[in-house]
Amino acid sequence: MDQRARHRVLDAAVAVAAGARDILEHPDGFLPTFASVPLPEAVDLALGRRWHTESLSFKVHPGGPGLDAAVDCAARLHRALGPLTADDIDEVVVTTSMYTLLAGQKSAEFLDRERSPVSALVFCTPYAVATTLLTGGLTGPDFARPALADEQRWRLAAKVRLEHDTEMTRQSLLSEAPFGEALRQAGPRAAKWLEEVGTQWLVDLVGELPEPSESFQAATKATPARVEVRLRTGETHSDERSIPVGAIGPDTRAHHHSMVRAKFLAVGGPEETADIAASLPAASAARVRQMLSLALR
Repeated sequence: MDQRARHRVLDAAVAVAAGARDILEHPDGFLPTFASVPLPEAVDLALGRRWHTESLSFKVHPGGPGLDAAVDCAARLHRALGPLTADDIDEVVVTTSMYTLLAGQKSAEFLDRERSPVSALVFCTPYAVATTLLTGGLTGPDFARPALADEQRWRLAAKVRLEHDTEMTRQSLLSEAPFGEALRQAGPRAAKWLEEVGTQWLVDLVGELPEPSESFQAATKATPARVEVRLRTGETHSDERSIPVGAIGPDTRAHHHSMVRAKFLAVGGPEETADIAASLPAASAARVRQMLSLALR
């Protein structure tokens, strides 16, 4: 092989190892393919000054993020009202944002009571709220038999009605997560995506967007909901929440460690693993190995 041929082989090897340098922003690249409004500048915006880890949220309940606040409300109502049956309740009204309604509409065509696929059921607000009102919580086993075959849940789910609230939609679109910061970074370009989702009405509802956030130290994730339970006795009880438990906001920032620990222990995690994780910055290599061994055992 002559010198030029060797150079061509080496150049080809370097190109393969490096990959396409414009894979994200190229007109036929990743972003234009998967995003209505590509934002390649978001990759390094405020790099080294703004930390996305400060916007970290975590799931307390299984299911789509749009139903978290409604489940939180239903859990508090269960604690306040005590044990209920489907016959005790005339109607449940869940008032929420367009985000939750659209996710539910997309999955509705795949729902078939206990034969529903989990991928659709996790977006079904009526099932999640009914389950939580009856049992006090929502866990992984609620998306499998025998829970799925519980007639009480489906009878109550049929009484759950979703209503749209304009202000809740605006809240969900303007808080940093799940949409607000992306809309701010898009600026005037955001109108295209908003129009695709909700016509010009949604563009007008959001209005003029502020500048991108300088910091995520006070970031929030608002996916609001209000749950109103109308009992056969004529009583009405309601609960409302803007930021779900575990979603980034003042409460999660203050209690993040205890929330994560409680969830870890609730699903069977060893207490010793949680203890080591709590002091991880000062843990020795041996303690880290022990933690991983306990967690994976």
